[in-house]
Amino acid sequence: MEIATLLIQATFLTTFSVILYIIIGMIPGTDETATIAPVTLAFLAAGFDPLLILAWFMGTIVAFKAADAVPTALAAIPGGVMAVPQVPDALVARKYGYSEIILRKGITASVIGTVVAIAITLPLSFYLAPLGELLKNPAGPLNWPGWVYLIVAGILLLAIMSKAKILALLAVFPFAMLIQGLRGLYGQSAFISIFLAITIGPILYELLTLISPNNHYLKRKDYARIKLVKTGKISLNPFHHLTKVEVALSSLLAGLSGILATFMSPVGLTVLFGDLIKESQKDELKGSLMAYAVRDAIKNATYIGGTLIPLIALGVPTGPMSAGPAHPFFAELAAFGGATPRDVLLQRYSTPTIMLVTIYATIFAAFLAYFILIKYSKQLTKFVFKKVPAEALYATFLAIVLVLAYNDAGIAGIFGSILVGLISATFVRNGVSIGILFMVLVAAPYLVGLLF
Repeated sequence: MEIATLLIQATFLTTFSVILYIIIGMIPGTDETATIAPVTLAFLAAGFDPLLILAWFMGTIVAFKAADAVPTALAAIPGGVMAVPQVPDALVARKYGYSEIILRKGITASVIGTVVAIAITLPLSFYLAPLGELLKNPAGPLNWPGWVYLIVAGILLLAIMSKAKILALLAVFPFAMLIQGLRGLYGQSAFISIFLAITIGPILYELLTLISPNNHYLKRKDYARIKLVKTGKISLNPFHHLTKVEVALSSLLAGLSGILATFMSPVGLTVLFGDLIKESQKDELKGSLMAYAVRDAIKNATYIGGTLIPLIALGVPTGPMSAGPAHPFFAELAAFGGATPRDVLLQRYSTPTIMLVTIYATIFAAFLAYFILIKYSKQLTKFVFKKVPAEALYATFLAIVLVLAYNDAGIAGIFGSILVGLISATFVRNGVSIGILFMVLVAAPYLVGLLF
């Protein structure tokens, strides 16, 4: 009876999250950290069942990642950061009149990436659980816990993969000092307000830019015109949309990327493997179609694997995904009385129950998102572009973040969030991966300890 109740509750939560975050994912410029992490944190802080919130979270990221590439295919406008690498592929498809085909391929590949990733990384997470205990022990010349070395390695890897490599490397220690300085000002335990500040940094920057007297956007009297490609009747059969080679590549690279995302950047993996596929094809159109599909599979897989392996196997955030959108689980589950997030889940439920509910919610979300997006993608894109003001959505999430920051550290938390948000936004806008900033946040005590 308990399992049946959990599955019913997971169904309602997942259905709601899929519908909501399909719309949010289609809005240009939205970021999963800023739009998902604060809500996840609020649910956990309110004491909701952590397994149901994990199911909700899985459904949310599946819908968000499937949806953010839809406006990319239809209008060459990415719904989020992870869809940016797909813009060149979408432009090539548009040149040859294949926008409708690339749309179907992307949505279908996202389902494949989801199913493969959850089938591989969730069982692997429980199998690797002993590794988590090993990584907590101090080791090496610096006597750091093993997981800190992983985070530092991830920071260096992300810095090398960033657009602004030198700036990314130079930002590490100053940003770590800023974080530790704020913690010293209003309490070492005040982690959440700083974490949230990084999530809303780009949004805060955009909103403050809008009210600047030098901003010409407010002086415009016309509207931006966006032309969507025509789409006919689309088959719901996923096997009609991908070739056998695309299915094989999407499955293989989704499984590999889901594991690598434990400590590597989802954006970096999406760019790396997508570009390798594209460059392997002599035909421009064929290369772009394959790369677009594979990138969509990798996006979903990296978010799933990058959440589950650190959460269940390691118990500490070791990559950009676990240190970013999924970090509320690490920050809040300690309040439930467990040493690690896995302990909290296992105190309440058996391993088969955790696996069943998580797999069910993830796959259910994938196929629900597939059905909605395949059937109504153009209508939803029109609705989002015409009826949903992005600024209003940004302000809503900003308000949630400020409330949580106040709850964490009072007025000081709000001003600290504004400071960290603007500084992190400046770094991001100049080519530094936001994943680096999240990982520096986690490793800051150890990094600053090297200087003093």
